Amino acid sequence: MKVVYDADCLLHDPPYEILSGQLVPYYESPQRLVTIKQRLESSDLFELVGSERDIDVLKFIAMVHSSDYVEYLMTAYQRWVEDGGDRTAVLPETFPHPKLLVGLSHSPEHLSPIAKAGLYCFDLSCPITEPTYISIIASARVALSAAAVLADSTQPHGPKYGVFALSRPPGHHAGTSLCGGYCFVNNVAVAARFLQSRAGLGATPLPIAILDVDYHHGNGTQEVFYSDRSVLYVSLHAQNDYPYFTGTASEMGSGAGLGFNLNHPLPRGTQDDAYCAELVAAVAQVRAFSPAYVLVSLGVDTYIDDPISDFALTEECYARMGEIVAGLDRPTLFVMEG
Repeated sequence: MKVVYDADCLLHDPPYEILSGQLVPYYESPQRLVTIKQRLESSDLFELVGSERDIDVLKFIAMVHSSDYVEYLMTAYQRWVEDGGDRTAVLPETFPHPKLLVGLSHSPEHLSPIAKAGLYCFDLSCPITEPTYISIIASARVALSAAAVLADSTQPHGPKYGVFALSRPPGHHAGTSLCGGYCFVNNVAVAARFLQSRAGLGATPLPIAILDVDYHHGNGTQEVFYSDRSVLYVSLHAQNDYPYFTGTASEMGSGAGLGFNLNHPLPRGTQDDAYCAELVAAVAQVRAFSPAYVLVSLGVDTYIDDPISDFALTEECYARMGEIVAGLDRPTLFVMEG
């Protein structure tokens, strides 16, 4: 399997975040990516390749995220510092709530940089440092490059036909105009739009399924495609855990997308057999959709010893999960999440 990697993904390295009211070291450390890369390089099953530098990353990001949000990510650090913010990182201290903005003589977009920092995020896990934007673009570029490899490959579409985007920062919590949960740009959503655009503009967009196996619900991916029947979103995640406000089974999409958003919340402490049984059910839903591509939001924070999650999956479970997903017999893009 080809693995797409870009060293620029390591540049985002804030010293801390605020978790459960405590100032703690940043959990989404670049060392995580380094460790994964080293393990993959030690195996003959994987071939690491660099990202494609000629891809117009911003073009495809614009298919998912609003222009004002992208502009914010691009300029946030510089404007924060110019406005008196600490040079360590952009870390919001106020969150302009829509109810508080009613009647103001200026639009939210004209807020000062210090106030604006809270407009585009929903938690305190996304500090923006000076090189963060470089990593954000690199992460999306890795996902796009991997999608291009998948689309251009001449390999037979068999069970082992797949590409892995070793990207960071992750993406599935990022909405059209919101960052959170360590996520700034929704890499898997950007890759989905790229694959659809490669197929051309037709009356019916190319059907794509996103299977999210991260411990946490991908609220951002759900929001992006909630009214879109061309992209099926299926998520397995912990019940009543972060991000706390999304992920119930009753959230099934809206409008044209009704029935194309399928959540599988699982109790904390879920072990291998129960998880795999639910994954089989989720994969059956993906199979019924008959997607041209399957995009897997791959979070391994479901592991029993993960420091901020509460499932109890063993190493052996991930091989079982791979076999279940491979049974779909579809070209598959794995995108790194948590």
